[in-house]
Amino acid sequence: MAKKKEIGYEEALKSLESLLDDIENKDIPIDELSKMVDESMELLKICKAKLRGAEGKIEHAFQELDK
Repeated sequence: MAKKKEIGYEEALKSLESLLDDIENKDIPIDELSKMVDESMELLKICKAKLRGAEGKIEHAFQELDK
């Protein structure tokens, strides 16, 4: 099984924006639309994880400053 390349927040966000543009502006068959929604959900999970990770690091940095 091929290993998926880990992508960063910015790349995931750009992919999401591109998918959204396609969904809004193209006539997409329902089967393809379903795949695009699945891909969007995976990209959203990546973005959420990256944001939560950054949030944790920021909180930790502030805790260190308060010591």
